[in-house]
Amino acid sequence: MAANTDDLRTSVSKDIAALQQEVSRLQKMISAQGAEAYYEVRDRAGKAYEDALPRAKSAVAQIRAEGAAVAGTAREHPAATTTALLVAGAIGFLAGYMLSGASQPEPRHWWR
Repeated sequence: MAANTDDLRTSVSKDIAALQQEVSRLQKMISAQGAEAYYEVRDRAGKAYEDALPRAKSAVAQIRAEGAAVAGTAREHPAATTTALLVAGAIGFLAGYMLSGASQPEPRHWWR
């Protein structure tokens, strides 16, 4: 009976060692795949950044040019600029007032 127990322990020890080696191999494989995925994502992000950078610079330059043009026009015609801003503000105020009145529930009185 002692021989069977020793054989069983030896067999279990070999199985455990084999499983430990398999787990170690799988961990190395997963680690390698994770590193590969990381580098792939990093490369894609770098390419996307490189593709977007010229467009962003172009957009910023265009926005600056438009802003300068608007500022120049506002300096040349201050009365028209003031009038346009006042009209836009008045329209915004009226639209907000109308929308706030439309979204208010009807008041309930105590006698209803």
